[in-house]
Amino acid sequence: MSLWVVFQVFCLVQGLTTGLYLLTRRGQPAAARWLGWLVLALTLQVLDYCLASSGVYFRHKWLYFTPLFFSWCYGPLLWGAARAWYGAERPLSGWHFVPGGVQLVFYLLVSAQDFKTKTWFWLQVHKPYTRYLEYYGAIASVWIYLWLAARLVRAHQRRPRWLWWGLLGLAVFYALAALDPLVNEGYLPAGAPKFYLTSLLLPVLAYAAALLGWLKGGATTPGLPVGTTVAPPVEATAGLPAKAPAPPDSVQLARLVQAMQTEALYRDPDLSLGSLARHLDLPPNTVSHLINAGIGETFTEWVNSCRLAEVERRMRTADAQRYTLLALALEAGFNSKTTFNRAFKERNELTPSAYKKKYQATLRDDTTAAGG
Repeated sequence: MSLWVVFQVFCLVQGLTTGLYLLTRRGQPAAARWLGWLVLALTLQVLDYCLASSGVYFRHKWLYFTPLFFSWCYGPLLWGAARAWYGAERPLSGWHFVPGGVQLVFYLLVSAQDFKTKTWFWLQVHKPYTRYLEYYGAIASVWIYLWLAARLVRAHQRRPRWLWWGLLGLAVFYALAALDPLVNEGYLPAGAPKFYLTSLLLPVLAYAAALLGWLKGGATTPGLPVGTTVAPPVEATAGLPAKAPAPPDSVQLARLVQAMQTEALYRDPDLSLGSLARHLDLPPNTVSHLINAGIGETFTEWVNSCRLAEVERRMRTADAQRYTLLALALEAGFNSKTTFNRAFKERNELTPSAYKKKYQATLRDDTTAAGG
C-alpha cells in the first residue's frame, strides 16, 4: 500500500468521524450540521479515489459506479452553512438539492447493471460525454453558490477570517479543477497516463473541512438575521489584550425586556433587530449588545424563546383544544410551520403534537382528581 493511499485512508477516517460528530452531537448549531453534511459528501468522493488507487475497484468490479459522487450537492451545502452561520430563519429550499438527487438516481441505475453493460456505458457514454457534464456541472454549481456565500459575508461587518479564506480557497480549488480535463486532453499525448490534480487535492480539502469542523463546529452560531449588522469585535492593539465589552445598561435592558415581553413584540413575524432598535430608539449595535450580554442569547434565539414560551403556555391551558398547533405558532409570531417545529423540538425534545398531548392528558388528570 502506497503512502498516498495511507493518507487517503487517514482523510477518510477524519472526514467520516467529524461528519458524524457534527451531525449527531446534541446542541450543535445549524451551521455545524450543514458543515457535517458537506464533510461527509467530500469524504465519499475521497473514498471513490481511494478505492480506485488501492485497486479495490479492479479486484471487485461489481463496485463500479457505486453512488459515491454527490458533487452537485457541494454548493447548496456550502450555501446552507453560510446562511445558518448568519442566522437565516428561512430554511433552504429542497429545490437546491434536486441536481444532487438526479446524480444519486443516475449512479443507482448504472450500478445495478451487469459488468458488461457498465463497461459499454463507460466507453460509449460516460467517458466521452456524461462524465464531463457531471464534472463541469459540479464546478459551475459550486462557483454560483460560492458567489452567493461571498455576497452574504461581505454584507456583514462581522466577517470571520477563517470563513472568508475558506471561500477563497474553495474558489481557487475549483478554478484548478476546471483546468484538469483541458490539460489532459490538450497537452498530454494519446495513451499517456492522465493526471488529475483534483484527485490529489480533494483529500486535503476534505481533511481541512473536517479539521475546521472540529475547531468551529462546537462554537455557538451567531444567529443574526440576514441583512443585520453588528459592530466588529474589539481587537487587541499594540500587543495588549482586548478590552472586555462593557456591561449592559440596566435601564436600557429593562426597556428591552418590557418591549419584548409586556408589549409582546415577538408576535410580529417580521420583527428584526433593526425594527426592534427603531421601536426602542436605540442603535442596532446597542440592542444587539443588550441581548447578547444581558439576556445571554442571540437576537434570533431570544425571539424564538419568547414565541415558544407563549405557545407552550397556551398549549397547557384548558382551551388549547380549540386551536390548531399552526394557529398557535402563527399567533406567537412564527411565519413558518417548519421553523416552528424545528425550534420547538430542539427546545423540548418533543414534537409540538406530542407536547400538547402530554400536557393535555396531565391537565385532564388534574381536573378529574380535583373534581373527585
